[in-house]
Amino acid sequence: MKRIVQFLVSALVLTVSAPPASSFNITASLSRALSDAVDASRSRSNAPPLRGAGYAISTFDKGMVAAFAKAWSHSGNGTSGVEGVVLVLRMADGSYSGREMGSTNEQRKFTFRWHPSTIAIVHTHPNDSDPKPHDEDLVVADKYHVPIFTITSRGMYVYDPLTKKVTRVLNNLDWLDVSKFSSGIFARK
Repeated sequence: MKRIVQFLVSALVLTVSAPPASSFNITASLSRALSDAVDASRSRSNAPPLRGAGYAISTFDKGMVAAFAKAWSHSGNGTSGVEGVVLVLRMADGSYSGREMGSTNEQRKFTFRWHPSTIAIVHTHPNDSDPKPHDEDLVVADKYHVPIFTITSRGMYVYDPLTKKVTRVLNNLDWLDVSKFSSGIFARK
């Protein structure tokens, strides 16, 4: 079993360090299988699992919050109807990065290329819409097996496909303050 996990981890490192795949179906299946193998090997240790809303939140740092602020700016601070997106990526060296996806000028949606290292999706919602993840957001989260966060003027919310629940993470614009993300924040809400 140890050799299988070592092989799968090696394949995962190659997958993570590779540029975004042009064929998602093959990469997603491989990425999911590798993720499951790594999670299984970690379950025997004290290391946290590599997915879920609580885990994603634990990766939010100053750089990540700066990416959220940039996405928020692309949305006109929630006034334009244009959405901003940040992909939370697990890098090959084990660190995490928030990749702000720019602007597509689409109204109330955002089209982007999936990256197999994504552990969470964070996106804006316009001020005049429900701040919680919508049905379409839930479909994306369930399809890719990653939590999807919304950032709005009324707070940050998350839908976690592991629990099938929508939860408020922070109130109002508190998600723009890195000090508001502390260990255990998700458990307290």
